[in-house]
Amino acid sequence: MVDEQKKGVPDPEPSNSGYAVPRRQQRLPVPAVYQRYIHLKVKIDNVFVPIILHNFSGIGILFESHGPFEIESSVDCVISISQSLSREIAFGIRVKHCEKKNNAFFVGAAIEMAGDATWFNVFKEVHDFIMQRKGDVY
Repeated sequence: MVDEQKKGVPDPEPSNSGYAVPRRQQRLPVPAVYQRYIHLKVKIDNVFVPIILHNFSGIGILFESHGPFEIESSVDCVISISQSLSREIAFGIRVKHCEKKNNAFFVGAAIEMAGDATWFNVFKEVHDFIMQRKGDVY
């Protein structure tokens, strides 16, 4: 009977195990070896500040920042891949959680809009290409 109850409830993805609601889309990790090529900047006090991108999907993102973000705040972001795309991709997020760990803040957010959805989809394709070669490169 316990097995029957489990069938109707999707398992949360491993990186979401601390949250009550499973993610609607799997997040794509950004391994440390690629963080020097994939750049994410968030707007803080009207200035875009570089931060560390940990994972993302078409609807959500997790990044590491030196400062906290207010829950439910809207934030402008830009992302780029220095050796693949010729321009930055602008999008907005709404902060869903912000947790302090050591000297950093881990911020999870929902992507609200991409300034140019076509370019955002191109970025996802490039990331998929990188992840397919995971065992070959790192």
